[in-house]
Amino acid sequence: MKARYAPLVALTAIALLISGCEKPTPAAKSEMVASVGDEKITRAELDLTLARLGELSEAQTAEARGKLLQALIDQRLIAQAAQKAGLDKDPVVEITMANASRQVLAEAYAERTFKDVAKPSDTEIAEYYEQHPELFSQRRIYRIQELDLQVDASRVADVEAKLKSSHSLGDFVNWVKEQGIEGKTAVAVKPAEQIPAALLARLSQMTDGQVALLPGRPGHVVIQQLQESQLQPVTLEQARNAIERALTTQKRKELMEADLKKLREAAKIEYATGYAPAAEAKVEEESVDKKEETNGEKAEEKPAE
Repeated sequence: MKARYAPLVALTAIALLISGCEKPTPAAKSEMVASVGDEKITRAELDLTLARLGELSEAQTAEARGKLLQALIDQRLIAQAAQKAGLDKDPVVEITMANASRQVLAEAYAERTFKDVAKPSDTEIAEYYEQHPELFSQRRIYRIQELDLQVDASRVADVEAKLKSSHSLGDFVNWVKEQGIEGKTAVAVKPAEQIPAALLARLSQMTDGQVALLPGRPGHVVIQQLQESQLQPVTLEQARNAIERALTTQKRKELMEADLKKLREAAKIEYATGYAPAAEAKVEEESVDKKEETNGEKAEEKPAE
């Protein structure tokens, strides 16, 4: 279907574009570029959305500005229609909107509070390179076949035993079909840096053709075979920028965790019965037991009338 823009797709794009942009100057905030009913769309909002597209030529900027403005108008129209329908009063919608608002504030707080992190030193970068050979000096491209099987908990042991006794993954797959076990298969080719750390730690120790069984979501088991891996190392200089970003991110995370700990200690947090974390629930239970024990001792000491 040909069209200048598709409203629903535009709304999705707007949601992505609005996040993570630099704030415009205060002077731009008062300039209106369009209105939808009583709602204004400001130059600041349009520039905020446009900035997310990155560097554009003059012609590209002019075209994008027009399309984004129409998308913002569509967003207002649909939001207003939703309000007229009372959807903003729906409990689920209210919770979702409140969560979105808090998330924006949390991200703004983190960005402002932890933006000035010291640049990693050459020594720190070199140490990180040496500590992670699976990402750099021994970096590989992995071809992985994955089977996601729906298996009842009572049959997991049988599946694991059959996997170990099978001469090949093909033999195992045939057995799975004979057993009527449902599942799906997929093959992926990924470089080391695109693989989660826990999985990469295991894959880097596996040989081509090796198979492993992993716990999946409830009612599922995942079987992965490393079909092939190709060594493609990168030098320290090639990896320098990536390592610098990783160390900066790690430092920000540590600062955020330390700050969050202080915020928790300063805040008054109370849980309803049954919702406290295990450690806190245990401390609370011990406190109650101690209090009851103390009260019992006092009652025993009270003389009979």
